[in-house]
Amino acid sequence: MGNHLTDMAPSAPSFLPGFHSLHVVVIGLDSAGKTSLLYRLKLKEFVKTIPTKGFNTEKITRTSENQGVPVLILANKQDSDSALSVSEVEKLLSVHELSMYTLHHVQGCSAVDGRGLQPGLEKLHEMILKRKKMMKHSRNRRR
Repeated sequence: MGNHLTDMAPSAPSFLPGFHSLHVVVIGLDSAGKTSLLYRLKLKEFVKTIPTKGFNTEKITRTSENQGVPVLILANKQDSDSALSVSEVEKLLSVHELSMYTLHHVQGCSAVDGRGLQPGLEKLHEMILKRKKMMKHSRNRRR
């Protein structure tokens, strides 16, 4: 499921100043809460949804520019007693195997009460700024 973050949060949160649009990709297992998380971001409230049949997508290109893009993993459903912990999610997804050039963060959250979403998005914003700085530095070194 892909979308523009600024479309999801029309009044851009204060931690996203100066961004005209950001492309995000939301991927997860069936019933993981992807649609609920997007509604939580857009409407700032929990919306009970029905499972999305198939998938929603926009064109996602694979180019060298996408190498090392920041990865935010939202460990949703932390309001549930049966939810995996953040460290269990990291282990199961083998996050440690990501390239050393891939900035990443795993954040526990809940689409039901919104807990953890803001800190996760703030961390994503930091990673985006850091990647932009690294890319600019890399381009300047090539000149």
